[in-house]
Amino acid sequence: MKPLKLKSKLLYLLFLVGFGLVVVGLIGYINIQNIKRSMDTLYFGSLIPLNELNAINSAYHNDLASPIYQWNHQLLSDEQAGAKILEGLDRVNHLWTSYLAHDKRPEEMAYVNFTEVQIKSIENYFTQVRSIINDPSRSHPISLITMDENIQSIQNTLAQLIAYESAAAKYEHSILLTQYQNALTQLLFFLGVILALVMGLAWMIFARIEIQQQQLIESSETLKHLNLKLEQASYTDSLTSLFNRRYFNVVYEREFKRSLRSNTPFVFMMLDIDFFKQYNDTYGHLQGDLALQAVAKILKTTLQRPGDYPFRLGGEEFGVILTDTDCKNARIMGEKIRASIEHLKIEHKGSKILPTLSVSIGGICIIPTVDMSEDALIHAADTNLYAAKERGRNQVVFSNKL
Repeated sequence: MKPLKLKSKLLYLLFLVGFGLVVVGLIGYINIQNIKRSMDTLYFGSLIPLNELNAINSAYHNDLASPIYQWNHQLLSDEQAGAKILEGLDRVNHLWTSYLAHDKRPEEMAYVNFTEVQIKSIENYFTQVRSIINDPSRSHPISLITMDENIQSIQNTLAQLIAYESAAAKYEHSILLTQYQNALTQLLFFLGVILALVMGLAWMIFARIEIQQQQLIESSETLKHLNLKLEQASYTDSLTSLFNRRYFNVVYEREFKRSLRSNTPFVFMMLDIDFFKQYNDTYGHLQGDLALQAVAKILKTTLQRPGDYPFRLGGEEFGVILTDTDCKNARIMGEKIRASIEHLKIEHKGSKILPTLSVSIGGICIIPTVDMSEDALIHAADTNLYAAKERGRNQVVFSNKL
């Protein structure tokens, strides 16, 4: 492999710098667009609704209550007062409809629905008032005290909704400021990273140009070695076709952390074939391998959900990890596995408890906490497995605490 010429390396460096600047510009553009959307949300999502609610509040006083006061002092005729009340109601309905057209948060709907009921109630009241004004044969005057109480009631209700919208606007403003700070920090960070990369690569290009070929060769050999190891790595036990201990370590750590994050039960069971040494001594290791395969087949046919993981941990010992289940169903599943293996009726003259092959199972079902170690759960399952053997074998011992 010939070393790259200096000209080619400089072109490569120029390309890298250009690419880095494009990335930084793209990140900056995306963040600026996010800030713009937040500003739009702040303006169109909060300030306009506040203006509409304040306009509704004003309409009740200026467009509805005021004509009635003027009519009461004979400054307006019956027809004029009735027309102004109708215009006021139309204005309130128009403003309220416009307010409802804006996006609403789920937690906001309780305020909105209550306010809408109050608006409808006040609308009915002023409709009745208008009917009284337009009725020449009216027998009683309009109570201004009652009207003031109704106006005060709806204005109090609107004040609560306005207070909520104001709080929401302040919250969105704080989110906007946070996004701005994050955008600025990210831009500075990526600019610093790119600058450091350019300086480092420039140093490598000009100071170590003669030894880069060897580095590339060594990197290539290392990559080939890693690829070879990856190809050789297997997550399957060759005898039983179950997942092996290597994959168990991966799944156990992953599912333990997932249960910790989601606060859901983590289930782990250990299975051991009863008196398996005596079985091998009686029937030979070839027959023992067939027995292991039979147990593995039961595990595979019983545990068919995507979140069920059966393993061969070593020798006659098996493990099971169950996800997305509860402790009751996990216990039932363990008993089902035990019973299914017993029902195989595989002859076992060396067993001290049954004439057929059986297993003992120890399980733990617990919701992990941050102070709980992963090894503690394995130890608890192993302890329960030992307890199952001490109690006579061919049984399931489960616990839900360490």
